[in-house]
Amino acid sequence: MVFEEVTLYSARLKDIKPFYKDTLGMTIVDESEHSFTIQVGQTRMVFMQNETNEEPFYHFAWMIPSNLFQEAKEWVASRVPLSLQDGQDQTYSMNWNAHSLYFEDPAGNILEFIAHHSAHNERQHAFSTADILKVCEVGIVCEDVLAKVSELERMGIKRWGEISDTFAPMGDMNGLFIVVKKERIWFFSEQKAQVHALEVVVQDVGKLQM
Repeated sequence: MVFEEVTLYSARLKDIKPFYKDTLGMTIVDESEHSFTIQVGQTRMVFMQNETNEEPFYHFAWMIPSNLFQEAKEWVASRVPLSLQDGQDQTYSMNWNAHSLYFEDPAGNILEFIAHHSAHNERQHAFSTADILKVCEVGIVCEDVLAKVSELERMGIKRWGEISDTFAPMGDMNGLFIVVKKERIWFFSEQKAQVHALEVVVQDVGKLQM
């Protein structure tokens, strides 16, 4: 599954724009008074001004080359504090054969860099923003995880591994919806998951509003 475009909402657009542009060095490909768009490898990420009194935050992951995790970690750590879980600033999933690290932007969005070692997408040079390959995970928060799983399955999106009534990865290594139950604490964070609107364009599926 490939995310072609991801649209998120923020009450702190003026704070996160310099974070992505200057702190992380991402390329802004479009901007207006109420939005800006960055290019994340093959995915466009659109941040829209939130028009309600809420302060939305999300979890999403950016895929990096499988052999550049440590280089990417040093790159991120030189720009922003890494998030910790049980005193550790990285994690390895045996089931996914992947290393991950986490950090947050000024709006509280929980970003993840993930290196899937089964992806065979190695690059042979020092890490830079050009090596961020795509958005490969988008969190979906809901009241009923199993009902959301059934909804996604009707769209042709399959389960990726084991699921529960609080957590379900849907899709594949290249693109996953991380479906979690409302109030579940996000990994490498103290924030409880909340329902916020988002939109995604999935290759061969189309535009989905969550």
